[in-house]
Amino acid sequence: MLKRTCLFSTHQKAGGKLIEFGGWEMPVQYSSIIDEHQAVRKAAGLFDISHMGEVRVKGPSADAFRSNFFRVQIFAS
Repeated sequence: MLKRTCLFSTHQKAGGKLIEFGGWEMPVQYSSIIDEHQAVRKAAGLFDISHMGEVRVKGPSADAFRSNFFRVQIFAS
């Protein structure tokens, strides 16, 4: 099964064409290349890089640190 970022449902709702990318299910395109190019030139673009990093926090205060550092609630697995 492919991994999914925390933005996966947002990509789905926005109509992203999802593909396998390094073990992740990621959007490659939403509309046409030209439409997306023009949208970024006129406004802004966003690239989901949440799959590109890994953070390990250990120790007795690890959960408290993660709760303060990250916007979403995450715990050790």
